[in-house]
Amino acid sequence: MIFNQPGHRHYDVIILGSGPAGITTALELSKDPSLAIAVIESGVLEPHPTIQALAGVQLHGDLPDDYFPMHTQRCFGGSSTIWGGYCAVLEKRAFTDQAWPIPYQEINRWYPAAARILELPDDAFRQPTVAIEGTSELVYKPFYVSPPVRFNKKYHSFFQHHSRVDLILGTTGFRLLTQKRTVTALELRDSLAPRRSPTFVSADTFVLACGGIGNPRMLQLSGIVDQMPVGRGLMEHPHLYAVAEMYLDRGRLPVGAEEDPYVVHALQLSDSYCVENGVLSFSADFNQRQMTPTALLGKRREMLYTPVTIRAEIAPDFRNSVRDSDQRNYLGALLPRVDFHYRYRHLARESWDLFGKALLRSGLGRPSVLQPEFKLHDGGHLMGTTRMGLSAADSLVDSNCRVHTTDNLYVAGSSVFPAGGASNPTLYLSSDIG
Repeated sequence: MIFNQPGHRHYDVIILGSGPAGITTALELSKDPSLAIAVIESGVLEPHPTIQALAGVQLHGDLPDDYFPMHTQRCFGGSSTIWGGYCAVLEKRAFTDQAWPIPYQEINRWYPAAARILELPDDAFRQPTVAIEGTSELVYKPFYVSPPVRFNKKYHSFFQHHSRVDLILGTTGFRLLTQKRTVTALELRDSLAPRRSPTFVSADTFVLACGGIGNPRMLQLSGIVDQMPVGRGLMEHPHLYAVAEMYLDRGRLPVGAEEDPYVVHALQLSDSYCVENGVLSFSADFNQRQMTPTALLGKRREMLYTPVTIRAEIAPDFRNSVRDSDQRNYLGALLPRVDFHYRYRHLARESWDLFGKALLRSGLGRPSVLQPEFKLHDGGHLMGTTRMGLSAADSLVDSNCRVHTTDNLYVAGSSVFPAGGASNPTLYLSSDIG
């Protein structure tokens, strides 16, 4: 059912946030007929400019002022309302090389369910990469494009008619109340009536699904920080558009002759090559529609000429952080200060150099040099601020996404990623809910 106020004073589970992570969690938990569930959303059914102002931050770093508010949508459906739909499986190297406390195979078994939610074909998880004949240094990596699924449209009826799952709109979670190792209640404020007295709702279990900025902020505003690195290690995926060119031998590419509108083609350094050379992942996409006759390695044939867009991984850096600022929003909560610098330019050139040499050795094609000057663009992927790990010394949540210092508080979404890989995170965070 859909409400503007909680339908009960106590629930079995409260989920804060109605984006892909929050809704996917609610869908999975609703299968248990014994649970009464509330999904609490700061926004309303459609974007509201006043409520959206609650997504404001005090920004220091490489990104424009409107970046974080744009990618923290305060409305039903959250970031899915602006999502471009790109999906790919996280690289195994990124998973195993950065101390995820769960086995790679555990996540793999949840990809089919995630693909169904995002309306992707089976190949989206069955063939995350394809080997290329004649080289072990490069792989073909397809990015699959969801329609894209707008969770607010797809699941409106689910919330409207489900008797045990309440969607509470226009209500902002202000802070969690705790007693020893237990969260006892959530303080709520009316998103459009800041002078109205707060209300409180309790639950046996609480789930934060507020994104890469909202999740650490709720922990910080609630005093659930101790010595844990809350808000530290913010990651993004830098995008470099049309920053180089490639000529490729189309006959050796493991792609079909027909262009698929729901697939974006890319080449990527293999996991083994990245580990051997100590570099992070990135993908270099290509467009089958662009063909030109040219000579490659002394042979004249039809070649694929394509400008290259790079989608890259950066390592978690604790200097990239979310913390208190010296300003408050209209509800009285301290705005987050976000410090973020890519620090990627040198690594971009080093990685492209390694990629180009691997491409030449493979005989698959040849690259241009990277442009002498290029701009780093954002991907809209906020990851890593409540990282998963083995202990509170270097992480926020354990292998079950439970906050180390509490018994009934969990975090959902890409903020738990200890490493981001070079793949868009939505498919992976949808499978991580399992």
